[in-house]
Amino acid sequence: MCVTRTKKCIGLFLLFIIPIELIANELTLAEAEQLALDSDFIIKQYTARSESLDELAIADGQLPDPKIKLGIMNMPVDSFDRDQEPMTQLQFGVQQSFPRGKTLHYKRLRTEDIADVDQAKALEQEKKVLRSLRNSYLSLYLNVKTELTLQENRDLFTQLLDITQRQYAVGRDNQHDVLRAQLELALIDDRIAEITGEKEISLAELAKWVGDISAQRPLPESFPEINRLSGLDEIVSSLTSHPLIQVEDAVINAKDKNIKIAQEQYKPGWLFDLTYGQRSGNNLDGSSRDDFASVMLMVDLPLFTDKRQDKRLSARKLEHKASQYVRTDRLLELKRQVEKEHTNWLRLSKRLELYETRAVVDAEQNSESTLKAYQNDQTDFTTLMRARLTELNIQLDMLRIRVNRAKSQANLLYYSRDVI
Repeated sequence: MCVTRTKKCIGLFLLFIIPIELIANELTLAEAEQLALDSDFIIKQYTARSESLDELAIADGQLPDPKIKLGIMNMPVDSFDRDQEPMTQLQFGVQQSFPRGKTLHYKRLRTEDIADVDQAKALEQEKKVLRSLRNSYLSLYLNVKTELTLQENRDLFTQLLDITQRQYAVGRDNQHDVLRAQLELALIDDRIAEITGEKEISLAELAKWVGDISAQRPLPESFPEINRLSGLDEIVSSLTSHPLIQVEDAVINAKDKNIKIAQEQYKPGWLFDLTYGQRSGNNLDGSSRDDFASVMLMVDLPLFTDKRQDKRLSARKLEHKASQYVRTDRLLELKRQVEKEHTNWLRLSKRLELYETRAVVDAEQNSESTLKAYQNDQTDFTTLMRARLTELNIQLDMLRIRVNRAKSQANLLYYSRDVI
């Protein structure tokens, strides 16, 4: 009770704060798609992470910062006098290390590959958002059109009830026909109440993607147009460029860079040292003591590799192989999903064609002929009511099949090459 009252209050509040011209504008599927993409924070999250990794990749490719040395060498501890001994020096130096081989180059490429993972995840999220948005939009369209169809048929059944009551008043129909008409009208009212609740649920689902304000806008009368669907073979062949596979490809590339980095560890590392020593005091002949300069080159030699470099390289190769298995499994699973969904789409297409070419036409003709027969006292009211209900159910079934086929098409577009 309280929840219902709260929803009503929110609805009234929205009517006051939303411009009338905005509410009057129809919300097309294309506009809803763009609103959903623009407002999705997960897409923005992956994009920001990818951009941050691109920045980090530049840093990963740079040499380590040089080290500055500052100290005193050979200071006499008896007097702590710099002038006493000729070997006492104030030293200033700089050291620069150079990692093994092309380690830095491959580290940069590895970080770029990791950035590609998040970029592919952003593209995959776009596809997921569009798939979910299209399904929510189509669900709302189905409920809106179903409610409208039921309301129109309610008016028709109300007219039938009036006719039955008049026929009963003049003694042509019996009370059973009147009660049957009243029952069918009550059942339609129940179906309207049920579909109204489902419409509110689908409206809330759509609002999650486009916002409360845009969700309040009416939908177009025409059926939502979804992008043309490619053939099954074309969709399957394009799966190698699907974002989910791009994620696995980027992971494989990153694992490959790990192998390259491990291979570079068999090469020597280098350390360059330049030191300047400043001496104070004078020589025995009274001349000032000369300063010293030192240059050193240190090499890090990988002599014992069997339990370090060899093991790391072996581990990196196994990780690379495991990531390839993951990609193969993911590709096969996507292929199975496409084939399953395409089969469902073909089944719904055939059913829709059957309803459009035969079932609806036959139901309308049967309903019209039954009404004429009833008016000419050639059939009973039960037959007329059954014909009208059959026509109504066929209309609703065709609408549901058409929407489900469009949903299946939206699901297949998730696997196609294009995002939108």
